[in-house]
Amino acid sequence: MSRRGHILSACAISVWLLTVVTWLAHHAPVHGGSCTPKMRDVIDMTGQRTGVPLDPRHILSLCTSATDTMVRMGAADRLVAIDAYGRAIAGTEQVEVIGKGSAVSQEVVLSRGIDLAFLWWYQDDAAAMLERLSVPVVRIRSARAAETPAMIRLVGECLGCMEHAEREASRVEGFLESAVAGAPEGRAERPRVYFEMYGAYKTVGRETYSDDLIRLAGGDNVAAATTGSVLLSAERLVECDPDVVLLIEGFGDAATVAARPGLAGLRAIRQGRVVSLERRWLVAGPALPEAAAHLRALLNETASDQRSCHGLP
Repeated sequence: MSRRGHILSACAISVWLLTVVTWLAHHAPVHGGSCTPKMRDVIDMTGQRTGVPLDPRHILSLCTSATDTMVRMGAADRLVAIDAYGRAIAGTEQVEVIGKGSAVSQEVVLSRGIDLAFLWWYQDDAAAMLERLSVPVVRIRSARAAETPAMIRLVGECLGCMEHAEREASRVEGFLESAVAGAPEGRAERPRVYFEMYGAYKTVGRETYSDDLIRLAGGDNVAAATTGSVLLSAERLVECDPDVVLLIEGFGDAATVAARPGLAGLRAIRQGRVVSLERRWLVAGPALPEAAAHLRALLNETASDQRSCHGLP
């Protein structure tokens, strides 16, 4: 073969090798091949054992509790994608939103090189999709205030930030212990609260994080006789006649509640005790003590306004 032929052959081989390498880079499993990262086992909040990278750097979070915890531990730069609900967390303004809830594109996950995903404990469809792509999935549960410290520690363990996570978890534990120890025996001064969640008459009963938050803030949930998510009837709400109506900011106001049949006569409507709470205060995470204090201030402010109306100190 002539020298020119050898050169052309070498060029062809080089192009072929480059094509193969490029294809492998785009089609190999996320954790496959010689670039497989070192892993460690963690047990998530559903009891499942999962291998996670020692130093995950491209994290997807479909769980606002995990998103908030990462931001507060200074690890927001590791978040490459969140769902739409995660945008309520301050510090995620530059993080890409790639879906809503469990509805996340497989192609987008592959293109972002996700090496760890935090999901809610019930997001089975999203978990199955991610596991098919060899993305480690850690399930988070923070349905009660008492679960928050364990959630913080788990996120910290996955990130390799245990010292920081332990400080935050211990602070929340201390708050919860002091709140229980300092709870007043009498209930006469505790305002009865109707908390409307994202739609007319939608609320929550006991054994929920929101009910815990109301109690920690010094209020009594009028739907506490039920459990979980509840659709309260208008008749039942009138019967409860709450002292305070608590709304989520952006989901109604006093006028819209008062306009519903039979609700204009509610004590809270007549006395102007309708307050709104930003969504970020409803996220179970390291800010639980601050969220309870903020809600307590809102409840106390409406109580003070009412006392002033009656000329009381």
